[in-house]
Amino acid sequence: MSDKDKEVCCPLKAEFQRSKFSLYHEDPGVFCRSQWQKSDRNIIWVLYRWILAAFFAAGVIGSMRQDFNGGRWFIFLTDWGFTLCLFTCTYGAVISTIYYFNQAYFAPGDRSLKVYWISHYTASVLSMLITTVFWAALSSTMPEIAGELYNLWCHAFNSICMVFDCFMVAYPNRLMHFVYPISVVLIFLVHSLIYYWAGGTDMDGNRFIYYALDWARPGLAIGFVCAALVLICCFALVAFGIYRLRISLYRCCNKEKETTSIEATPKESSLTV
Repeated sequence: MSDKDKEVCCPLKAEFQRSKFSLYHEDPGVFCRSQWQKSDRNIIWVLYRWILAAFFAAGVIGSMRQDFNGGRWFIFLTDWGFTLCLFTCTYGAVISTIYYFNQAYFAPGDRSLKVYWISHYTASVLSMLITTVFWAALSSTMPEIAGELYNLWCHAFNSICMVFDCFMVAYPNRLMHFVYPISVVLIFLVHSLIYYWAGGTDMDGNRFIYYALDWARPGLAIGFVCAALVLICCFALVAFGIYRLRISLYRCCNKEKETTSIEATPKESSLTV
């Protein structure tokens, strides 16, 4: 049985291989097209990518104008994730536009496409983590902002948009790529510890970035760290599930079209006879 057959029969088992850490893909077009477009060039897909980029740009700029607070905007994981969504969607819009005008521009294994693959996957998993952690553990500690537009934008709309985009893109999902969002979370946790040691405060003057990540209470902070890492692994599985569902729906739709085409052929031929 070939590797491709194994992936079809048991996709989850096939993911646990060293080769799945790789960022190489033989078809560069999968990073520039939609799963659902019929041809290589589709102006609707390019417009969609720019609209999504503009959506996140408006959210990030508006959030910074409202809550910049002397640069403290940059200390929160939420804003890291929000900025990554903006970068990813803008980057995706640029490469989709380039591909629209020149399908031969990107070569297999192109470094720029690897950057996009990492950033899109990381932004998707991270947005799900941020939304879940905020509404499950943090929103109760800051009820005064829970219903604000920019709060909803970066704690709800972010994950909704990125999950929807996961259904639209054509690139494959690799379970072993969970190392990238985990790396971002670990970097943030080190940042939060350094920020605490340096005497940094949040917007209300508290000696922590998030209440659940208060290093003055190391037991709570370490518990929060462990929970965040477990959730990253869970959302990596969710992202993989979205990918497999997308592929299944695509194959199902194409199978129905093929069946309809096959059934229509003898009818047409019998009419001509």
